[in-house]
Amino acid sequence: MDDPQVRAAPLDAFVLDPAVVHLNHGSFGACPRAVLAAQTAWRTRLEAATMRFFVLDWQDAVDAARARVAAFLGAEPAGLVFVPNATTGIATALDALVEPGAEVVTTDHGYAACRNGLDRIAAARGARVVTAHVEVPARPGQAADAIVAAVTPATRVVLVDHVTSPTALIVDVAAIVGALAPRGIHVIVDGAHAPGQLDLDLAGLAGVAAYAGNLHKWVCAPKGAGFLWVRDDLRGRVRPLVTSHGYTAAMPDRFLLEHDWTGTHDPSPYLSAPAAIDEIARLGGGWAAVRARNHALALAMRDAVLAAIGGAPAAPDALLGAMASIPVALPAGATPRGLERDLLRDGWEVAIADWPQLGAVYLRVSAHLYSALDDAIRLGAHLRGLGVMAG
Repeated sequence: MDDPQVRAAPLDAFVLDPAVVHLNHGSFGACPRAVLAAQTAWRTRLEAATMRFFVLDWQDAVDAARARVAAFLGAEPAGLVFVPNATTGIATALDALVEPGAEVVTTDHGYAACRNGLDRIAAARGARVVTAHVEVPARPGQAADAIVAAVTPATRVVLVDHVTSPTALIVDVAAIVGALAPRGIHVIVDGAHAPGQLDLDLAGLAGVAAYAGNLHKWVCAPKGAGFLWVRDDLRGRVRPLVTSHGYTAAMPDRFLLEHDWTGTHDPSPYLSAPAAIDEIARLGGGWAAVRARNHALALAMRDAVLAAIGGAPAAPDALLGAMASIPVALPAGATPRGLERDLLRDGWEVAIADWPQLGAVYLRVSAHLYSALDDAIRLGAHLRGLGVMAG
């Protein structure tokens, strides 16, 4: 890794407030100025002649953006559609693939919003949700083993996070798909944190039923840029949650047309995603270098916080990408949400998650090109002064 005290990209390459310590890229991302300029150009073009744009220009522009994003993800463009966020993509896949009375397996590290969507669909359809437990501290292969062990002859769908939100663990999705897809089980992957943090090759995940991800996080596209990729034999089943004009289109074009047009909306986040792919590569010396630096820096940041408050890593280095989580014990009278809000008011952006499923509170740090190790060193000292210790 280059000098961890030197930011690979200056803060002013983004629109980040220099008075704030930014250690939570993982939740909402951060958009470079050049990408926001590209988005403004798309919006200006749209508003200059709205009918011309949507009737003559829009579909070609979306198709071009789709091709660039698909190439970045190692995916077939014919199976990739844009959605506002990964949560929407997961809801769409669950709606299509969870049948009445079916059994669905997930883990106790799953993203809460997607778990809420799963529980709602399961309750409405009389489906059963089985939650596989993944221990922390984690070990390689543990999440995949727990999911496969929880599957029964009644299991029809598995919902798994590629990178878990509260604990930042990279899950061996390939092993899960390899074990379960041949048994006819639909594996749906919540890849909200994966694009840009991991070197994705969706074509290599042979058998995955559906994969949803965000582009506004590690790829640094504008907010509202996500995607859903669906396996070719399931595209006739996976319909958008909003029915619009594409419903009457003929196959094989209907899958794209149904999802591309769900009513008038601002497509500029999707259309700006190629600019984000290019800009982050430019700022970081190529995507391989970006991922390697962010990974190494996340580990160093985690260790700096641990050095200040005590404790041990929650996962081996190989199971982490550009984020790391630390179990913490809060001072008497403090709550996770209250502490997070107090830190925000004082200029510290860091994720604190109360995770009763695992009986722990986790503090999560994230690294991207604008991050430096000193950010985490200062955070550790500040937390120790507040009485936050290792959990």
